[in-house]
Amino acid sequence: MEKAFWLNSWELEGPYTSFHRKDIHPYLIKHLPPFSLEGKSVFVPLCGKSVDMIYFSHFAQRVVGVEIVEKAVLQFFSDNLLPYQRIGNKFMSGNITIFCCDLFSLTTEDIGPVDVVYDRASLVALPTPMRMRYLQTLEKLTPVGALTFLNTVEYEPSLSTPPFSISPSDVSSYFPNYVIDHVESPILPNHGMVRKFNLTFLIEHGFLMRKLYDSPVYMDAEELSENAAR
Repeated sequence: MEKAFWLNSWELEGPYTSFHRKDIHPYLIKHLPPFSLEGKSVFVPLCGKSVDMIYFSHFAQRVVGVEIVEKAVLQFFSDNLLPYQRIGNKFMSGNITIFCCDLFSLTTEDIGPVDVVYDRASLVALPTPMRMRYLQTLEKLTPVGALTFLNTVEYEPSLSTPPFSISPSDVSSYFPNYVIDHVESPILPNHGMVRKFNLTFLIEHGFLMRKLYDSPVYMDAEELSENAAR
């Protein structure tokens, strides 16, 4: 969705920001426990004001988020009583840095080394054209060997607004250069979306994925041309 959609969502809040959890996601504690984060740099795309970043900050060396809506960034620091320093579009508190900008504008020089990517509600937030651009951006920002935890929902019938339905087969096609471990897939008949949209089912998936190599699938035309010339 475009920036205006998210600005409006955070302005209205309530059901418009129902994607925000007030607790640490249980998948996170189970699959990214403290010992796995020691000395690591964690990247959280489209982070909103997720309290999962607080969890990461207790155990990881660095936590870097990106969020396009400044209100969400400011609320993150105020809600968690964290003093911060601002330099341009960069907000910093301890080992947490949040860039308030468009994810697609970030470079590897901006965010530094990445060991772990945490995507709880980012991929599912984007319609297909933007999703492809998001995947291309992650490919450029994420080094070989990085670990990604991905959380998606799968449901029927499909909706035209986020969170969009993304199945395990979709994930396999989106990440052809990753080894993928499908670690969670509970059916949630009492999920709020099931009641609100009269869904026939809803599954919340969790994937632990390791990047094996750089994929040409998401290279832009210039990179492909340079590759062919070598």
